[in-house]
Amino acid sequence: MGSGFRNDRYVDLAVVANFVVTNDAEEESYLHTYFGEAASDYRRARFYLMRQLLHMFYPAALILFGLKGKAVHSKEKVPDFRDFHTRIWKGELSLATDEAKLQYARVHMKQNLEDIGTARFQDALRLISGRGKQVFGEIKQLKP
Repeated sequence: MGSGFRNDRYVDLAVVANFVVTNDAEEESYLHTYFGEAASDYRRARFYLMRQLLHMFYPAALILFGLKGKAVHSKEKVPDFRDFHTRIWKGELSLATDEAKLQYARVHMKQNLEDIGTARFQDALRLISGRGKQVFGEIKQLKP
């Protein structure tokens, strides 16, 4: 028996994009195809921040499943996020082993740490937090 639930569409968009969107032009095309029009700054910001949330979520889940109570003792270099995904698509890597899950967790953590230091991340946070205040203000005005 399956289960269904309603979630934020940006979760699904970000999950797929982490595998197939490799640059800004592809991101624009991806979002345009989904929305049927050019994505607004707000939509691009939500999409970008959701990708960052996934970069935080995946390590937590993968470490839980990959470690199975063992300590992490890895000093090996962490692969590039895009290269890691390309190797998965080519069939060179599988996430079936605990070691691969831990490596994938480290790849996501590295990508998240790189991304949160960018101007795009800060701009997206500002845009979303400002929009949230605007929407909340509009909702408060509607209350009787």
